[in-house]
Parts: sequence; C-alpha cells; structure tokens
Amino acid sequence: MSSPTKTRDKGIPVGLLIGVLGTLGVLGLVGLGVKGLIGSVKLVSFPLAGEWQAKGRPWRMEFRPDKTVVSSAAPSQSDGAQAWTSEQGTYKVDYFGNLWVMLKNGKTYSAELAPPPEALASAPTNRFDLIESGTEAVTVFEKMAPANPAPADSKPR
Repeated sequence: MSSPTKTRDKGIPVGLLIGVLGTLGVLGLVGLGVKGLIGSVKLVSFPLAGEWQAKGRPWRMEFRPDKTVVSSAAPSQSDGAQAWTSEQGTYKVDYFGNLWVMLKNGKTYSAELAPPPEALASAPTNRFDLIESGTEAVTVFEKMAPANPAPADSKPR
C-alpha cells in the first residue's frame, strides 16, 4: 500500500498572516506617535525686524530682514558734540527661539526670544533681554514705533 498524498490546504499560512498584521500594527503605532509629537510642537515667530531701543541707555539696534544688524550708540553725555557710532554685524534666530547677534568688532550677544509658557496666551511681547557674552551684562531692548506710520484713515484703492 502506498501512503496517501497530502494535499496542500488552500488559504494563507497563519505565520505569514501574523507577521504582516504585526508589522502593520507597529507601523500604525509609530505613525500615531509621530503625529502626536509633531502636533505638540508650536513654532512661534518673533517679530524682530525693525528698530529696537535699549531701555535707559542711548543704544539702538536695527534688525534688517536680510539678517544684518546695525548697532548704534550715542556718545557719552559729557561730549555731546560727537555723532552716534555705528557697528555692523549679523544675527540669527535658532530653532529654540534664541537670538544670536555677532558684531564685526568681535562682540557677541544672545537673547531668549521665546516667551515663557505662562505668557503664551497673552499678546506677543515687544521686548527682549540682550546678554553680552563674556561679561553677562544684560540690556533690555524695546521695539520702537515706526518713524512714518501709515495714516489710519487712508484706504487702499
């Protein structure tokens, strides 16, 4: 007598089905995790371009849209005949909301532009604390109003 021939069962093998569904499940969980992380990151842009005045000091900084900066300081009060002195430089804002100012005279400054979490609900701030590298001296800067504001009653045609 000969042994009966075994016929193959029709359908998908259980091992293959478990492997495919397990892989799809893991990919789905990873996708949900990434979506949750991306949704929790909020990038806040700080309106930096314009002229800023140091509070209590005759020092101005003009931040330009092309990432250049002009730092201007008034002469000492005893010698009022001298003109303002200006220094050119560059600036950058990193991913974490930190401002870095590098002047051509070698001085470097930093400031944290990101508002604290409790201030996020309020209006954006128009001030920052500039810290000089090396001395850790802090200077508070406030945004100046534009020199020629547009009239409120003018309407574009």
